[in-house]
Formats: sequence, C-alpha cells, structure tokens
Amino acid sequence: MAVTVLIQLAYPKALSYFIDNINVRKDMAWFSSLALTMLAVLALQAVAATARYYIFESTGYMIVTRIRRQLYAALIEQPIRFYDKHHVGELNNRLTADVEILHDTLTMGMAVSLRCLCVFIGGVVMLLTISPVLSLMLVIFLPATLFIGKMTGKVYRKRASLMQDGQAECGKVAQEHFSNIRLVHAFSQQRTARARYAGATEHALSLSVSSSALFALFRGGSSFLVYLALLGTLWFGARLIGQGQMTVGDLTAFILYASMVTEAAGAIGEFWNAWMRTIGATEWIFKVINTERAQEAPAGEAGLQGRLAFEDVAFAYPERPDAPALNKIDFSIAAGDTIALVGASGAGKSTIASLILGFYRPDSGRILFDGVDAAAMPLAAIRSKLAIVEQEPSLFSGSIFENIAFAVAEREVTLDEVKAAAALAYAHDFISAFPDGYDTVVGERGAQLSGGQKQRIAIARALLRDPRILILDEATSALDSASELQVQRALDTLMQGRTTIIIAHRFSTIVKADRILVLEQGRLAQHGTHAQLVAQQEGLYFHLMRHQLARAAAPAAA
Repeated sequence: MAVTVLIQLAYPKALSYFIDNINVRKDMAWFSSLALTMLAVLALQAVAATARYYIFESTGYMIVTRIRRQLYAALIEQPIRFYDKHHVGELNNRLTADVEILHDTLTMGMAVSLRCLCVFIGGVVMLLTISPVLSLMLVIFLPATLFIGKMTGKVYRKRASLMQDGQAECGKVAQEHFSNIRLVHAFSQQRTARARYAGATEHALSLSVSSSALFALFRGGSSFLVYLALLGTLWFGARLIGQGQMTVGDLTAFILYASMVTEAAGAIGEFWNAWMRTIGATEWIFKVINTERAQEAPAGEAGLQGRLAFEDVAFAYPERPDAPALNKIDFSIAAGDTIALVGASGAGKSTIASLILGFYRPDSGRILFDGVDAAAMPLAAIRSKLAIVEQEPSLFSGSIFENIAFAVAEREVTLDEVKAAAALAYAHDFISAFPDGYDTVVGERGAQLSGGQKQRIAIARALLRDPRILILDEATSALDSASELQVQRALDTLMQGRTTIIIAHRFSTIVKADRILVLEQGRLAQHGTHAQLVAQQEGLYFHLMRHQLARAAAPAAA
C-alpha cells in the first residue's frame, strides 16, 4: 500500500515536470529515458497493487471465517431457552448473510479507505508545497464532506440493524415452509406460503430502498462539493498564472492533487457510512459472541447408579413465566426401576424430561441424582449417563453409522461397536440389507427410512451410549402394530438394568412400569401401580385409561 500510494502521489509532480520542460528539452533521449523510468514505475505499482489486493482479500476471508466459527460455537453453546426465543431460519440467516456483510467492509472497503487516508494526507502535503494560497479553496470543502459522512453514518447504523432484522425474518419464513414442505403441499398452501414470504420481503425491501435513498443523497451532495471545489481551484489558479505566481505545470499538478484529496475525502466518508452500516448489521452477532456463558466442566466419570428424585420442584417456561408447567412435584425412583408418566397433553410430562436432561433449571425445589443436587454437579457429567428415545427420532442427514455413533462425543466409535448396538436394537438386519449398509445416507431427518427403522436406529444410539437413566418419550405411539412389536423388543433390551422414565399414553406400554405417576396441570395427582390406580375408579388414571381398558377387556370377555 505504501508503494502504490507513493507512486500515485508522484504522478502529478512528474506530469508537472514534463509539462514545464517539454519546450526546453527537445532531446529524444530524454523522452526515452523518462518513458522507461515511468514504465518501470508502472510495473512496480502493478506488482504492489496485486500483492495488496491479494493480502487484503485473503485476510478478509480469514477474519470472516473465524467470526463465523466463533458465532457458530457461541450459538451451539446457547441454552435451550435461547432457541425457544429464536427461530432456526433466523439463526441460519444470521450465520450466513449477516457475517458475509463483514467481508466487503473488511477487505476492499478497508483497503480502499486506508489507501485513501494515505493519499489524503500525502495530497494535502503536496498541495501546501505547491501553493498554500490556492490550498485555502479546499478548507471549506473537506470538513463539509467529512461532516456529512459522519451525520449520515449515524442514521445508516440504525437502518442497517433494522435491515438485517428484516432479512432474518425472511429467512425464518422460508425455513418454516421448507421444513414443512410436505404439509404445505398436502394442504395446497403454496399461495399462503408465497404471500407470507412476499410480506416479509416487502418489509425488508422498504427498509433497503429508504437506506439507498439516503446513500444516494450523500453521494450526490459529495459529488457536487467535489466539482465545486475543482471549479473554484481552476478559476483562482488561472488568476495566479496570469500574475506569474504559478506555472501551467504547477496548476496541472495542483488540480490532480486536489482531485486526489477530494476523492479520498469522499471515499473516507463513504467507508465511514459503510462501516456504520456494518456495525449496525452485525451488532447482534457480536452480542451473541461476547455473551458470557457458564463454563461447563468436562464430563468425566459421573458414576451415577440411576437413583433420581424430584423434591418440591416448581418450574415455568421463560417465555410463559405466569403459567407454571410444574407445581411442587415430589417423587423418587430407585435405581433400575421403571416409571410411567401419564396425563393429558400439557400436564407436564415432557417438562419433567426436559428438567432431567438439564435443558432448564427448576425455579424452586431440587432434582437429585444418587442423592446429590443436580445444581452441584457438572451438567456434562449428568448427561453422559442419560439417553432419550423420542416419538419422532432426531436424525441427521448423514449415514446410519454417523447417526448411531453420535451417541458418544468423548472418543471415536468403531464400526464393530455400532454394529453391536444395532444388533441389540434389532436394526442390524435391515441396515445390512441396504446396498451401502451402515454408510446408507438417511436423508434430512431420516426421510429415507420408515418410522420403525428410525426408532430402532435411535434405540441403537441410546444402547451405544450405555446410559444409567433412560427417557422414552412416546417411543412407540406413532407406529403400526408390526413396527411397534419390533421396536418394543428393542426397547425391552434397552431398558434392562436401567432406570427408565416412560412418557406414554398406550395401555400396553404403561402396564409394564413398576410405578405410574399421573400428572394433571403440572401437579402430581396420583401415583402407584397399575392395579392400584385402576382400583380407584374415581381417579384421573381410570378416567384417562377407561377406553383402552375396555378394549383390552373385550377379547377376554369374548
């Protein structure tokens, strides 16, 4: 940059020397030597400009990549309540579009502004050297340009933040409809999807257009001031030549230097506006990156035996603080026991599972693992002994091997370990039947697999984790009878010797539990064995189960 700026500043002086001596030196050797010198200088400038461009561009990519990694790392470490507030589409947009804005500013924008700053300082020095009197013409222009840039920059910063919020909303709408594309087509809601996205983009467009109008006014005003200053310089310079106080070469050089200085001042103002836009657009990014998060201790060996207890636990979701999800829940589970959580939708069953997994902390009361308060234990150590099998298993779009091996984060998992877990989950046979075996790609959320196959892969993943406490969240409720039978065999293997919490509505699943906890609106309404609860015909459990009990009794009566 220093080389290119010095050569740029030398041009007008060289041109001035050439103009003033063109009629004095008529020797062609002089012209030839001057031409060769200029050619060498131009070659040097080309090499320096190439190096400058490459270094700034590559450095900019490195910075942006590092920021993107830092943002991703910060997002992945955010607690679950953060994702309750922010949509996945919004976060994806922040991670891509918002970070990309930094690139242009940090590469060519920064490079041009630094070069212009050097040109500006060097040009002012050269102007004062040629004619201090004529330099007074620029005294009014330069502060005016910089002041306009500063004032518009403040507005840009606010507008840019709103623009990025608008773009994030567009990403959110698109993500929602892409994620549920089968539902969109099934209900013929393409027009509604287009209308929602059009509404989101219209808002973002109006913000962008208004910002463009402001930027256009700044460019127009700066351009007018530039030409006004040059016109004044020509007029005053012509008078100085007429008075013999300046040569034609000096005036030419002065005009060129003045053009450099004015253009540099305008570019600095534009960069300031761009920098303000970038700051406004990326405030959210750095706010997330700089958010202090509790440092998790390494998992280590928790040594949990599987005893679990809730002591007067109360909890409300952060987004609904006035609607308690659990109210004074109190129960204990012995190591190796199986309990079933029963209740209507919204009774608090999944909330208990979320608290056990550490997604949230109780508002009051305690959760004890082997008699130790969970708040006093490293969360990673607790989770290393937990596993969950969900109603709709969460699978990644990679291979079957990767999805099962996902159970273990502390080390590399071998294929033999994955096969052993799959065999216990009764999944090895159907996996081996695929042409690519364990390398079969399952598609987004396991779209290439049946419901029963996905469940058995999830069970194999849980088996590989070898947990002490197992959570089954409606693990068979969405399956047909044949698939349920296969999955239930795998679940029976998985549950052996482990503390198991079953969230279920099906009678066939519930009766296998050692004890049943009946929840109603966040409270523990009943607890006991199936036989004990059925005997209480006025109780909630009998009310919830009576239709299933009647169906189960019908074959026996026949």
